[in-house]
Amino acid sequence: MKDNDPKFITFEGGEGSGKSTQSKLLYEYLISQNIKAIHTREVGGTKEAEEIRNLLVHRDLLPISELMLVMAARYEHIHKLIIPSLLDGYWVICDRFIDSTACYQSIGSGLIIEDIFAIHNQLMTYKGKIFMPNYTFFMNISPQIGLERSIRTGQTNKFEEKELRFHQLVYEKFKIIANKYPGRVKSINCQNKNQNEIHLEIVDLLKTILNHNFNLNTK
Repeated sequence: MKDNDPKFITFEGGEGSGKSTQSKLLYEYLISQNIKAIHTREVGGTKEAEEIRNLLVHRDLLPISELMLVMAARYEHIHKLIIPSLLDGYWVICDRFIDSTACYQSIGSGLIIEDIFAIHNQLMTYKGKIFMPNYTFFMNISPQIGLERSIRTGQTNKFEEKELRFHQLVYEKFKIIANKYPGRVKSINCQNKNQNEIHLEIVDLLKTILNHNFNLNTK
């Protein structure tokens, strides 16, 4: 993509990290600035992918089965929604993407982070190039705090109900990815900050990243 092309931005983090809230806030901010944007999520985003999501979050599946379903849903999502939206001039803001897959599905599958990225890179291509987000915001917060938030909402799934050790492993894997891909992944320290403070930090960081190549004017 050129510097002034619409961007594909993902939000990552563990359960209760605030990624869903912050992805929606960035989407709403772009709309407020008269920038065309859509908000989507993984696993999901299309009718077929949402049906796969229902299987993933509510059924007890083997780790490799989960991984293959995630990849199938992503392929649908990329080619039926994300790429068409970008080509039509829309920024795409997505709640979770490949980083979550690498963190969650590498636990118990016998695969490592690099294996899952390799599968993604093999399958998720467009015009001969690997399809990846332009930028990713990692909501960096301790899994203990995140889980407490999830429990308070009362909307738990099979992943949120796993023991703390599982979530600590996921958190450590997110940090590994953030360190490995600093050009794409921007770690946002969410400890002791409210939603608005985090949102403003993300907007300011995005403006800095774009370095005036795209006009993101605040009101």
